[in-house]
Amino acid sequence: MTSTQEKLEMLLDGVLEPSEIAEDPVLVSLAERLYGIKVAVANPKKARDMIASPLSSDIIEVSPPTNMLIEVVEPIAGPLPTLEELPDLPPAPGISSRSKMSLMSKLVLAELTIIIMNIFGLFSFVLGGLCKSDTLCPSDGYTRINWLSIHKVDSGWGWSQSVLDMSIGIPDIIALSLGIAGLWYFSRK
Repeated sequence: MTSTQEKLEMLLDGVLEPSEIAEDPVLVSLAERLYGIKVAVANPKKARDMIASPLSSDIIEVSPPTNMLIEVVEPIAGPLPTLEELPDLPPAPGISSRSKMSLMSKLVLAELTIIIMNIFGLFSFVLGGLCKSDTLCPSDGYTRINWLSIHKVDSGWGWSQSVLDMSIGIPDIIALSLGIAGLWYFSRK
């Protein structure tokens, strides 16, 4: 053997014997990776430590002798189908389509709708007849439900001034901001 390049070409052609490559650790590693041949570990030595070349009788072959030919096996199955031949598959579970909203998004949207309807006083038409007090009822201009006193809708304490009077309460602001934040959070998923 003259050069490493020629040895490499002969290894790839499958004509080298394990005993011929045992002195070169790179070729031993390649033979093991390419052909699965186990050759005794080649201990590289520095040039100054080498007295004589190693004898071929020192080389031990671990696996049975092979002729290092590669066998090409045809695939068992036919060719893979093209994209046009694939059937339409249902969406995977857990992945919702774009048009469907989650239950939480629907609940937050309903809450936001109720808050906006209350700000504009639309509940005074439905629940205004429950108020039995002489003052602070929807008939007196108090058309919004007071969220902190919602349990007192039958008295004047359960109602607040109209948004037309440019007054909006802190509970309305908090409920509106939570509704907007919740709608943003649950609709982005």
